[in-house]
Amino acid sequence: MKKSIIAIAVSSAALASVSAQAAEGSTFDAYGNIQYAYTDSDSGDAFGDNGSTFGFKGETQIDQDLTAFFKYELEADADEKSSDVSIGLDQAFVGLKGGFGKIQVGSFDSIYNNAIQDSVDQFENLGFRSTTTTVEGDTIAYFSPSMNGLEVQVSTQVKGDAESADNPETTDIDGQTVTLEDGNAVTAVVKYTSGPLSFAVGYDDLNNYQGDADTTGLSVGYAIADNLNVTAKYETTDDFQDIVGLAARYGYGAGDIYASAQTISPEDGDDYNEYGAGVTYSLASNVYVYGEVGSFENANNSDTDTQTAVGVYYGF
Repeated sequence: MKKSIIAIAVSSAALASVSAQAAEGSTFDAYGNIQYAYTDSDSGDAFGDNGSTFGFKGETQIDQDLTAFFKYELEADADEKSSDVSIGLDQAFVGLKGGFGKIQVGSFDSIYNNAIQDSVDQFENLGFRSTTTTVEGDTIAYFSPSMNGLEVQVSTQVKGDAESADNPETTDIDGQTVTLEDGNAVTAVVKYTSGPLSFAVGYDDLNNYQGDADTTGLSVGYAIADNLNVTAKYETTDDFQDIVGLAARYGYGAGDIYASAQTISPEDGDDYNEYGAGVTYSLASNVYVYGEVGSFENANNSDTDTQTAVGVYYGF
C-alpha cells in the first residue's frame, strides 16, 4: 500500500516536472475589452455595443532565435441580455517570429487596411468609405524586420476550388453581394520611416473577387511635433472609384483630438465628401471616453447625414 502511494507520488512529481519544463519559456494571456456607444444620425438614435471582444494569446520560445505565437479573439455584443448571444470570430492566427521578421497564418486585419486606410479613418465609432480590399481569412502573411526604416509586408489569401464548389462564399462590398472566386489574392505593402516623415505604398490584386480590378494606395505622414501628426492618402480601385483623404491628430496630454476629411470620386457619378472630428479623454491607462461628429454626403443624391457618437472603452 505504501509502495503504491509512493509510486503514485513519484509519478505525479515526474509529470509535474515535465509540465513545468513544457511551460518554461511560454506565456499565456487572456484579455479583452468592453465598448459601448450612443449614436445619433438621420436614421435615428441608438445605444449599443461598439465592438467588445475577448481573446487569448501566447508565445513559446523555441530557441534563442525563434518564437512561436498565437492569437484567438472573439467578438460578442455586450449591450443586451440574451440567452442566444451571437459570437463571431474577430481574428485568429498562429505564427513564427525571429531575426527574419515574422510569418503568420489565419484570419487577421488586412495589411493594406492597416497601412493605408486606418491613417485617415481613425474614428472610434464613425466610419469613412474605403476602397475595396480582400476580405479577411485564409491568409498567410510575412512581415520583414525594419531595415534602416524600410519594412516589407506581403500576404496571400488562399481559396481552394473545393471551398466554393457546393457553397460559394460571398461578401458585401458597398451594398452589393459579391461572390468570392477560388485562387490566391496577393496584397503587398512597403513602409518607410525617416525621422518625422513616414510613407506607405499598398497594393491588393483582389484576385478572389469577380472582375479584373485591383486597388492601389499611398499614405504619407509627417510628425510636426511629438504630439501632432498629419497624414494624407490617395487610393484607387480600377474602374470604380478614387479617394483622397487628409487627417490630423493631436495629443493634448489626457487624450487625443483628431479630424479627418476625404473626397470620393466614383467612376460613374459626381464627387462627394466626408468629414469627421473627435476627442478622447483617458480616465486611466485602460479606460477612456470619447465624442465624435461627422458629416457624410450621399453618393446617390445631395443629402448629407450628420452623425454623432459618444462612447466608452474599458480594456482588460
